[in-house]
Parts: sequence; structure tokens; C-alpha cells
Amino acid sequence: MHNLLQQISHDFISLTFITFVALYITYSIVIQLQLRAYRQKHNARPVHYKAFRLYSKSLISNSPSKKEKNFYIKTNKITYFFNVVLVGACIVYVFICFR
Repeated sequence: MHNLLQQISHDFISLTFITFVALYITYSIVIQLQLRAYRQKHNARPVHYKAFRLYSKSLISNSPSKKEKNFYIKTNKITYFFNVVLVGACIVYVFICFR
């Protein structure tokens, strides 16, 4: 196990791939936990739910209920946060790679 971790730390491509996979898995888990919390609290699934979707302001404002509006707003914030982290990680890796 120690040799594997040492090899990964020296292999930049593997480290980059593992980082992006970890971000993807973390995002997926957070979104699924939010959906599960919504379903348990309201005993329903949001009408326009799709994974990895950013909801437009018109969809949020025309949403049939306040609980769905809050769900869509929170989901957008989570998606924006992980997109910013992903872009930031890309920029860091590009600077490290080409310095």
C-alpha cells in the first residue's frame, strides 16, 4: 500500500485523475444526500430534478412551490461551488504542469 501511494505521488497524471474522480464522487454524494433529504422531508421528488443540472431563474421563479424553489436554489449553489473547485483544480494543475 505504501509503495502504491508513493508511486501515485510521483506520477502527476495519476494524481490529477484521482483528484478529479474524488471531486466527481464528492459532488455526486452531496447532491444525492440533498435529494434524499428533500424526499424524506416532503415525501415527493422535485418535478424538474436532473443530476448535474443548473436551474434557470425562470424555472425557479415559476416553480409550483416554495419547497421546490429552495431545493433548486440550494442545488444551484452546490453545483456552482463544485464547478468553481473543479475549474480551480484545472488551473492549478495547468500551472504546475507548465511551470
